Amino acid sequence: MGSAILDIATSALRVTQQALNTTGHNIANVNTEGYSRQRVDTATREPFFSGAGFFGTGVQTTAIKRAYDDFLTTRLREATTGFSEVDTYHRLAAQIDNLVADPDVGVSSALKNFFNAVHDVASDPTSIPARQTLLTEAGTLADRFNLLDARLKEINAQTQSELRNQVEEINAAAREIATLNQKIVYELARSQGKPPNDLLDRRDLLLNHLAEKIDITPVPQDNGAVSVFIGKGQNLVSDSRAATLGLRPNDLDPNVSEVTLTTGATTLTITSTLSGGEVGGLLRFRDEVLVPTQNKLGSLAAGLALEFNGLHQNGYDLDGNTGMDFFQPLTVPVLRNATGDISTRYVNAADLQASDYLLEYDGTNYTLTRLSDRNQTTLTGFPATVDGIEIDLDPTNPPIAGDRFLIRPTADAAGKLGVALDDPRRIAAAANDTGSGAIGDNGIALSLAALESAKLLLGGKATLQDAYSQMVAEVGSLTRAAEISRDAHDTVKQQAMQAREAVAGVNLDEEAANLVKFQQAYQAAAQVVSVATQTFDTLINAVRR
Repeated sequence: MGSAILDIATSALRVTQQALNTTGHNIANVNTEGYSRQRVDTATREPFFSGAGFFGTGVQTTAIKRAYDDFLTTRLREATTGFSEVDTYHRLAAQIDNLVADPDVGVSSALKNFFNAVHDVASDPTSIPARQTLLTEAGTLADRFNLLDARLKEINAQTQSELRNQVEEINAAAREIATLNQKIVYELARSQGKPPNDLLDRRDLLLNHLAEKIDITPVPQDNGAVSVFIGKGQNLVSDSRAATLGLRPNDLDPNVSEVTLTTGATTLTITSTLSGGEVGGLLRFRDEVLVPTQNKLGSLAAGLALEFNGLHQNGYDLDGNTGMDFFQPLTVPVLRNATGDISTRYVNAADLQASDYLLEYDGTNYTLTRLSDRNQTTLTGFPATVDGIEIDLDPTNPPIAGDRFLIRPTADAAGKLGVALDDPRRIAAAANDTGSGAIGDNGIALSLAALESAKLLLGGKATLQDAYSQMVAEVGSLTRAAEISRDAHDTVKQQAMQAREAVAGVNLDEEAANLVKFQQAYQAAAQVVSVATQTFDTLINAVRR
């Protein structure tokens, strides 16, 4: 009997000690990110049968489990992905919104001052000071376009750098998840299915960090590992193997990075399939805000240069010379992944679209895709005029099957705008060569001044100021919508975090109470050991006598 009591007391001590250890582990990790509160599950040991009935034999630990809810964990992961995407998108969009709307940096005030100077020349076409002021304001306007374009390129470089950092962090997390998969599979097999709670918490935390970077789909496997899929079913992690994300320059535009996925010897470009998280926010910002703003700013610069130069060339300067280009003439850039060649030029400012174009030749058809809306046109004759630009084939080196051309009529125009004149006498204000520098003739100057209110852009529906104001309004609208979405996603994320913490978080008051309870249980079990020892000693002494 003494031995049975001692065995019962020892089992109680052992189980209570495990409960105390687990409670202490919970308290120690109260501030550990991703930690799930653990508990000791117990059960009575198999009873002993005697003629009088069944006698209990003590207690045993059946499992050490973590407080975990798969639904809440998945909900938090999805909320994290959504918030990270819109937060990144808003943060970058706000930079452009502040840039284009700033009167000290934006184009609106410089454009107004420029046309005020044009009006002054029209009022007094022989005034050298007025002409010099016009050249000065033209230079200021060109500098403003150049500055905005340079700043947008800096933001693009920032976006590229952030994308590179995110890819590196995704790869690091994927490798660690693969390593944890291997450890978890081993520990589950070694313990015959007992969960390695701390390893599972660490893996869940990494999955949540991965969800901050990109939208993921974790799929549990029967052996305890987790496979991780991204994009449209691309496998990032499989058991103990991790694929590798990378960046490579676009085959047409080296300034644009494409995301790749390398598995073994196979590398795929997966940029268009990715969404969610910071990577999704970066890609969405680039496609929805940055590139459109660059193109819209460029279409404004190109429209101004084309229309102003076209009129200015029809006039005469103070010395009776035919007018020349007022602004530096702009060309339509073409990036090639081709053997053959094409030529391009501007023909109509009003029809210009704020977009790049992809021209592809398959050996039979020339397909032109407007990248802003993916609208496709089959070109059947050359030269072909589309959206204010003319495209022609190089007769000495025509395209061959598989050739691809990226046509960029507006992307870089703002950065290339410059003033061609440096002599105020060369401003062609006169409509007629009447001799003596066409003194007093302001016909062309009046026409140039009228461009301020002429509907030159967007299909003949917008003035230069209208086009710029519309661009600013669109950026502001996208930024405001992103801010509202970010706040909503933040609320959802906070609610998801609170719901998870309510289930899995460590409550110090509760743990303190458990500590007292288990301490008292331990002391009571120790007292049973003492009684059992005394009983056993009494029995031994009786036998000796």
